[in-house]
Amino acid sequence: MQQETQSDRWLSFALRGALIALFFWMVKGLLVPVLLGGLVALLVSPLQRRLSPRLGRFRQLAPAISTASVIILVCIPLAVIIIEASASISRFFARDWSNTIERVQGLLNDGRITGLLNRAGLSGDDVRTYVGNLFQRVGSSIAGFAGGMVAAVPQTIVDAFLFIVALYYLLRDGGMLLRWLLTQSPFRNEETDVLFASIQDTVHGAVLGLLATAAVQGTLTTVALFACKVPGAFLFGLLATLLSLVPMIGTTPVTLGAAIYLFVIGRIGAGIGMCAAAVVVGLSDNVIRPWVQSSHGGMHPLIALLAIFGGLELFGAAGIFIGPVVAAIVLWAVNTRGSVSGSGLPLGPHSSRPPASLGSPTSRPPPPASRPPPGSRPPV
Repeated sequence: MQQETQSDRWLSFALRGALIALFFWMVKGLLVPVLLGGLVALLVSPLQRRLSPRLGRFRQLAPAISTASVIILVCIPLAVIIIEASASISRFFARDWSNTIERVQGLLNDGRITGLLNRAGLSGDDVRTYVGNLFQRVGSSIAGFAGGMVAAVPQTIVDAFLFIVALYYLLRDGGMLLRWLLTQSPFRNEETDVLFASIQDTVHGAVLGLLATAAVQGTLTTVALFACKVPGAFLFGLLATLLSLVPMIGTTPVTLGAAIYLFVIGRIGAGIGMCAAAVVVGLSDNVIRPWVQSSHGGMHPLIALLAIFGGLELFGAAGIFIGPVVAAIVLWAVNTRGSVSGSGLPLGPHSSRPPASLGSPTSRPPPPASRPPPGSRPPV
């Protein structure tokens, strides 16, 4: 009888595990916008807690107002920037470049340029052929990119809908979800508090890293545009600052377009300088973002860099935020295991800092003082 009960228990456990795995396998393609909505809800929830008491009897509208504010102030401007940048790039490369190619080939026929190419072991004909093929390949790549964006519009609409719905419901019911997770967590409440604090600090660090990177890249691009005397340097620098907020695009359209413009009008030295500035601006993202992420969340810069690139490869653009969160959870698990022996890994957030919520009502009370064994004498 006991053996049958044990078999039924294992069968029930396997069935529940299979059902949970089936559900997550079914929604695996939709988890990224939901996770992104959860991270944004984590950022917006402190503002909503301040807004809710001021609404009085309409405080139940606070999640809807917070969600609408995020859509109006963040989502719509970001979507406009992405659409306008993509359209500008497509229009730029869709132009008739035959005259430009002829001018570039004419520059390559210059005696000084030909002499430099001969010293480098290159022939003018090979370089001219390569330049012509390069323009054709870039144009084809841009056309394919634009076609891919058009084909991804339905999926983008679905992702945006899921993001908005997840943001609203997590802002409305996030407190109940948090309390449920605390009751279901197999870890001690103190360790769970450390996990939640680690995730919150990591998300704040990712947002601060994004803003700091935008400020640095925008400033460097503006200085380079002014130094190379590109017309409209201030406006293009402002555009570069906004584009740096867009993952996978960044300041490349501005810096690359300025370099091409300088080469076309015959300012070779300024064009080379703009290319060098574009490299410096692009590399600054790999320095500023991990540094801010590590300084704010306590994560080692190398771990932060690997988390950002790994997140981008696995989750796409949203991986800039999701990747560091996954790394923070992994490091929390390592530190939790290491704390048993008193040797936590000094590479993760909150490795040596107690959680701020230890005094919250969710924390467990301290154990009662141990009583002396019966028959023992009290100390004198």
